[in-house]
Amino acid sequence: MRRGRVLAHRLAILGAVAVASACGKSPEAKAKQAATTLRSWQTTAHLVEEEHARGALPGEFASQAARAAEQGRAKAEQQLREASSP
Repeated sequence: MRRGRVLAHRLAILGAVAVASACGKSPEAKAKQAATTLRSWQTTAHLVEEEHARGALPGEFASQAARAAEQGRAKAEQQLREASSP
């Protein structure tokens, strides 16, 4: 179960870092940060799927983590669109 705790911790930290790091930056820096965050959420979602498929994560946790990753990806995509628009 150790990987499950690590993943949960990573999800919490990622959300906090994404919010804090977007403040006061140029549009280019915000776009770069949003793209990095998006890739990270995509990687997290993939890791959740892999770990659940091999039985390392309980179904309920995997579902919660997948929802969090989807919400994080959606938010990062929105931030990327906002930072990229004139």
